[in-house]
Amino acid sequence: MSKESHKKKSASRLLSVQILFEMEASGKNTKTVIKRLTGEYLKEISRLNKNEVSDKDYLIKILNGVSFHQKEIDKDIEDNLNNWALSRIDSVSRAILRSACYEIRECLDVPPKVTINEYVNISKSFFSSKEPNFINAILDSIARINRKNEI
Repeated sequence: MSKESHKKKSASRLLSVQILFEMEASGKNTKTVIKRLTGEYLKEISRLNKNEVSDKDYLIKILNGVSFHQKEIDKDIEDNLNNWALSRIDSVSRAILRSACYEIRECLDVPPKVTINEYVNISKSFFSSKEPNFINAILDSIARINRKNEI
């Protein structure tokens, strides 16, 4: 994968977290959100996020995948929360975990360590304390279950 392609996927991951957060807060569905993903919109978001323009296809893949598999994804996350409920975790962390869990479960062409690293880095852009370590631990646990031969 080229460096530019990697940067576009990284931008897609960050934007997927932002959109999943928005969807949960507003109740918007995936179809509604995907309709607004024009080239202009993606350029403006990249300018605001100070990164590359997202890979639109990869972004849509994540959004549709999280939406379609959300029950299974949420169960995977809850099973690894050690007696915590997913509802007790803040919305941003839920969005990060859902997006990352989808990639770990379904994007088999991406090594789980890459996925974990990308989303831990995203969490560091939102949080400065314990959350990145918490997210890392949950994602590592999910990857050990879903991709045990690759960890």
